[in-house]
Amino acid sequence: MMVKNIKELEKRYMDKIWSVISSDEFIQDLKKIELYIQKNYIFLDENWDEKNKIKVGAERLIRFHIYKNFNVINVYPSPISADMAVEMEDVLLNIDAKTIDMVGNPGDDTAIHFQKNQITFNNDAFFKQKVNGHQFAGITFPARLESFYKTKPVLTFFVTVNYFDDSNLKSFRLSHLSLCCVPHDLVVEEDYDNKIISNFKTHEYIGKVKAEIIGKIYLPKNKISKNWIPFSIKGTGVHDAYLDPNLDHPFIPKSKSVWKKIGGTYSILTYGGSARIDKTMITNRYDSKGKTWIGFRKKEIF
Repeated sequence: MMVKNIKELEKRYMDKIWSVISSDEFIQDLKKIELYIQKNYIFLDENWDEKNKIKVGAERLIRFHIYKNFNVINVYPSPISADMAVEMEDVLLNIDAKTIDMVGNPGDDTAIHFQKNQITFNNDAFFKQKVNGHQFAGITFPARLESFYKTKPVLTFFVTVNYFDDSNLKSFRLSHLSLCCVPHDLVVEEDYDNKIISNFKTHEYIGKVKAEIIGKIYLPKNKISKNWIPFSIKGTGVHDAYLDPNLDHPFIPKSKSVWKKIGGTYSILTYGGSARIDKTMITNRYDSKGKTWIGFRKKEIF
């Protein structure tokens, strides 16, 4: 399928999903969840293990309204996917539900946070460099979600519900909701030159269990080896990692392993663990004719 077709499909499904989640019916159902939490706040606080009281309800509500309003023909069989992954006539639709507490994490609202199973694109590596003549491949974030399923493009969307939860006052209220389309692999390549990720929220390392599977040479170490080369991953001049010239990267060909001190021991850095895209990066999108459309939309909840 041509990238221009994918652009049109992303634009079309952005409009369709937004028409559902911004509808009066959806908002009223969301307000019912808000009211339930308000009336049962103390009970939920004492009996629900997570502080996030709306996450499960929001996921259920999004799933319910998508099935109600879309012509879903099948479910996606792979567990490597978003919260909701369904097959449509022309696309494989992935929709993730996000919730942000504006009391505890207001800064999270400036970006979309995601895992490898929620995207189809491969961003260029961060901090790729030579260290004393040895290749460090940089920090990569390989997509785990396939780009196409049965020749249909796999599209990814994020619905975010923002709320205020003040545990001191035992109060809860909704703030706003938003929808964004994270571009398909081919769109990221054409429109973003494979540079769409802003930064990483977390990183992945090889722990004891993983090392026992792939090779004991990758087991965490208690001290620095004499042959390790100290360097700065981000190029700041402050040494925060060690390149091992005698140990190949376990997953990336022609690259050496890098050790970092994590939790008192030195472990091998493999990939970015979770990543962010600034919402400003995906707000102004372009269709097949080069016309702008909005890839991030927001609605206040009163």
